[in-house]
Amino acid sequence: MGDVVRLADLLLQGAGVEVEEVVLGDAEVRLAVRSTVGSAACPGCGWRSSRVHCYYQRCLADRPVAGRQVRLDLRARRLVCGNDSCGRRTFAEQIPDLTRRHARRTNALTAQLTDIALFLGGRAGASLCGRLAITTGKDTLLRLLRALPLPQPESVPCLGVDEFAVRRGRTYATLLVDMDTHRPVDVLTDRTAHTFAAWLREHPEVRVVCRDRAGSFRDGAHAGAPQARHVADAWHLLHNLAEAVERIVGRHRADPREPLTVQAGQDDVRPTTLGELDARTAAAAGRPHSRTPPADPRTHRTRRQPARHRP
Repeated sequence: MGDVVRLADLLLQGAGVEVEEVVLGDAEVRLAVRSTVGSAACPGCGWRSSRVHCYYQRCLADRPVAGRQVRLDLRARRLVCGNDSCGRRTFAEQIPDLTRRHARRTNALTAQLTDIALFLGGRAGASLCGRLAITTGKDTLLRLLRALPLPQPESVPCLGVDEFAVRRGRTYATLLVDMDTHRPVDVLTDRTAHTFAAWLREHPEVRVVCRDRAGSFRDGAHAGAPQARHVADAWHLLHNLAEAVERIVGRHRADPREPLTVQAGQDDVRPTTLGELDARTAAAAGRPHSRTPPADPRTHRTRRQPARHRP
């Protein structure tokens, strides 16, 4: 009991509240707290007031203590605004760093849930919260993620651009990435050259455009950033190389040959085929050798297909 009370006092230290009563249960700790702040600022005009209009109860969820859920029964105050020109007659007191308007969680618990959602997402984050004695759902974690302010885009000298499918075959959008930090910068609503060029005109600091060979990105980059140099990203380079190797192999696959090996220790070096090596290995092991090599489906298919020649 004493350890839980000390932990609770430590969690609420500096929050502007005083613990009046602690009720310890098997799975929950309830703390009756009240505000110790003398006055509060009106959200409408900023006028500070200490004149109490009435009291009311607020129930807030806080971070767990010793594997138990924590509930704060806050005796909140409604204050009277002393500014005659303010449109608000009364306002609810908000304790700094602890409460905010219409919230049913403390600011500390909201920050903890936001960190969990950032690292794990919705479903996995909700599973971890269950282990940490925090009652929440995946939809709540996703709402916290959507409520985060978007970071302001910084200077992007090296820009990567590629498309992705919103509805495959129907709707496509464009993703812009900072190639230095590998973080998304912006998302365009379509993949047209006009939209991409308009974005580049608003960001004249772009010096390198890393793209594929799509015509819309090429035209948009030339129109919006004529000073930028165009490069191909590593994935498309490897993809184009694999396609070129496949075309070359396809032109010569009608004439596959067995690789040649050379037997060491002989004066007259003579090529030896793999079939002869298999026969000698079988004779040394004392087992019969079949002159017909085992059937390989890929070899059979390659030999059967006609060769494709460049027109």
